[in-house]
Amino acid sequence: MPRIRPTNPLGVALTAYELWRRLPPKQRQRLLQATRKHGPRVAQALLERRRARR
Repeated sequence: MPRIRPTNPLGVALTAYELWRRLPPKQRQRLLQATRKHGPRVAQALLERRRARR
């Protein structure tokens, strides 16, 4: 049974770390490449959403 963590930023970070540790090295590299490629676009979209809310 998976652990249930709170949805605060620390809980999200700990969950991400646990998932990262379980990934094989090749999948870690793929994830890093995808983050480098798509991360800025995702961050920009989140900022635009936040601005639209205000």
